[in-house]
Amino acid sequence: MPAATTPVIPRPQPATRRTAHVAIVLDRSGSMESCRDATIGGFNEYAQQIRATAADTLDARLTLTVFNHEIRMPLFEEPLDTLRPLSRATYVPHGTTAMLDAVGRTIDRLERRCAHDRDVTFLVCVISDGYENASREYSYGDIAERIQRLTATERWTFTYLGSNQDLSKVSADLHIPQGNIAGYDAACTPSAWRRHTRATERHLRGIHQAAPAATDFYRDSDGS
Repeated sequence: MPAATTPVIPRPQPATRRTAHVAIVLDRSGSMESCRDATIGGFNEYAQQIRATAADTLDARLTLTVFNHEIRMPLFEEPLDTLRPLSRATYVPHGTTAMLDAVGRTIDRLERRCAHDRDVTFLVCVISDGYENASREYSYGDIAERIQRLTATERWTFTYLGSNQDLSKVSADLHIPQGNIAGYDAACTPSAWRRHTRATERHLRGIHQAAPAATDFYRDSDGS
């Protein structure tokens, strides 16, 4: 009789670790000078909080695009554990507002890199305290088409946090759902960042559970 053999029990395979790209498209036009320090502090705290939320469940990457009449991308797909904090030396408000160009360049660069990977999701957050007035490359129609097309994949979520604007018009012009748009008073910038942080933390937890793109990003996140 052959010797009994110990059955081999296969080890469970780890679930696929999803990648979450968070892109902040941040106004640095001249009107942001009044809340410069609050914006710097808010962004740095935001980055640390989403790093803690993602922790072991997501491979979270952060892109930062800052814009006035020029577009700069100091961070692109940066791992959260290697981030350099924003400072007064790296965030200097001045100039006009080329918001559409900033959003367009951010979307196009992210699409070129990893848009076809089904385990990658994208959260693109625009933060601005004034109206578009300086873009040369992209129109509202260009950006609205991209937002509609990418939102339909259920892997891209677009949000807008704005001050001193008609946000219902922003929603209509960019095709961003009303639930993904929130307003704030420039004097309350710290509370606006806290609200945005709470909404992002909830969104990242949803990504881990394979939730679809959000259409009510700012729900239950007041400015307190």
